[in-house]
Amino acid sequence: MKRIPIYFLLFISTFAFGQDKIQYKLDLNKLNNDRLEVIVKTPKFKQKEVIYALPKIVPGTYANYDFGRFVQDFRALDAQGKNLRIKKTSPNTYQISNAAQLSEIRYFVDDTWDSPEIAGDYVFEPAGTSFQKDSLFALNTHAMLGYFIGHEKAQVQLSIAKPTHIYGASSLQNRSKSKVDLFEAAHYQELIDAPLMYASPDTISFPLANAHILISVYSPNKMCTAAQVAEQIKPLLEAQKKYLGGQLPVSNYAFIIVLSDNIKNGSYGALEHAQSSFYYLPEGNIQTLAETIREVCAHEFFHIVTPLNIHSEEIGNFNFLQPKMSKHLWLYEGLTEYAAHHVQLKYQITDLKKFMSTFENKWEVMNVQFDRKLPFTVMSEKVLDKYKDEYGNVYQKGAWLGFGLDLTLRKLSQGKYGTQEMMRDLAKFYGPNQSFNDDELFDQLVQITQKPELKSFFEKYVAGKEEIPVADWLHRIGYEIQEYSASPIKTLGFDFQSLNVNSETHRAVINSDDGINEFGRILGLQAKDELVYFNQLSFSLENFSMNAAKVLKDIQLGDILEVEVARPKGNGIYETVRMKAPFQTTMGSSPTSFVPQKNPSDAQLDLRQQWMNSIP
Repeated sequence: MKRIPIYFLLFISTFAFGQDKIQYKLDLNKLNNDRLEVIVKTPKFKQKEVIYALPKIVPGTYANYDFGRFVQDFRALDAQGKNLRIKKTSPNTYQISNAAQLSEIRYFVDDTWDSPEIAGDYVFEPAGTSFQKDSLFALNTHAMLGYFIGHEKAQVQLSIAKPTHIYGASSLQNRSKSKVDLFEAAHYQELIDAPLMYASPDTISFPLANAHILISVYSPNKMCTAAQVAEQIKPLLEAQKKYLGGQLPVSNYAFIIVLSDNIKNGSYGALEHAQSSFYYLPEGNIQTLAETIREVCAHEFFHIVTPLNIHSEEIGNFNFLQPKMSKHLWLYEGLTEYAAHHVQLKYQITDLKKFMSTFENKWEVMNVQFDRKLPFTVMSEKVLDKYKDEYGNVYQKGAWLGFGLDLTLRKLSQGKYGTQEMMRDLAKFYGPNQSFNDDELFDQLVQITQKPELKSFFEKYVAGKEEIPVADWLHRIGYEIQEYSASPIKTLGFDFQSLNVNSETHRAVINSDDGINEFGRILGLQAKDELVYFNQLSFSLENFSMNAAKVLKDIQLGDILEVEVARPKGNGIYETVRMKAPFQTTMGSSPTSFVPQKNPSDAQLDLRQQWMNSIP
């Protein structure tokens, strides 16, 4: 995609306000052709022209969404309601003439979940919007509200009129004492960093250390409640509180959870925010959802550390139209993913066998689906374009980098200091309003930890092309890689190493007939089939590794395996093909596994114990 430069517009950034706040207004009672009207009461401008912009991208998404494409019927009005001249200068920007006369902006916006008529890339649901009359309004406001270029730091206010039977859940505090909700924020980025969900009330709140926790759930068929979710994640949150030293870097936090009985795009997950996280998950009862909710919540909640308190200048001063990506996705996503699993091991929410199984899977996916020698810093900087298909590796190799860094630190400190302590110390240097320089982070970490050996670690495995030494890291805690052996094994009909990724559809593809085994031929799999569902679980790239492991774990000989694939017919057209067959094993090589060494040394056992039960 060609990017339209806007640096030539920045000369209009020095305008003055006649009032303190930009005021946005929504009325959820007035859904018109599945659209909501946005009204923006503007400040008094002195210059001739102003630019109103909607984001091209927002923090945490790592994809170009061009939210301006969902805007229709854009108008700029003076105090008498007369139209001012406007010019659409890019997919996301509107130039408004006679700005000194501008009083308000009005436009309609489509929701992203249900607007197939709007061309462009699919918007991951946790980053988008849904307008369902009288039942659900999922409002990620970055998909609806814009800002004036050069004045992103102006104070903002959002008022929302709503039906009386629905409730608005958000990390933002409702300041209103009337029927119209009122939310205020110090600036645009703070406002859009706090999504809202309006639905029939199903919420629960409770204190956690110094913070107030809110859980709000929308379940269309009432299969799961906020109270049930709270019961599942309270032990996890207590563990995370301890992991972070007993106090949290936020005073309130909201889990906003939408359960869907119609997962259209084959993917689900969550998007983190500074004081909340927004979830889009398949509807089910708490028994079927419990593990998924714990795993996703563990990751997203830890983002209160990164990027809230620890982030680079690229995130601290985020450019919504021409973003510059940080080099340090290994820190934001990789180390967060590692910590989300390590905390569960440390506080006995899971056990070592399950932890190792999870990292076996991450290692396998890393080796099969991604470029093992691509430097993580390079991938991070170019994740929006050249290396967008490598982003998923942040949850695989990124987590392994966290694992390896933790073991390296603990080995150097006789088990007393690891990534848990490193992140606390790093947070003392930075905060919500203090960013680090991308090029200085590695040196800063060496200085903070007083471990010069880390320089080599970062040069080799994060910024360099050397493959991570998994066997060596495992050996430090008395584990080893068990070699392949011929035996009956569970497969889904194909060899994982035969898969490629279609960069257009973002689906895993069976590369050739050689990758299909006997069971796959019984099912009817063919080369070039793109994997969509197995036993009704999505096999999108975001969920591939987790759901493949779940299917293989649960299915037994003779159980029916149901498969859905997208089969190419040419010219970009796909046929949906569904097939099923009784499950059977295949003779072949067992998956690599990590197993305890038979005679580990005392030093290995000591380091393992210190790693698993690090202080505090």
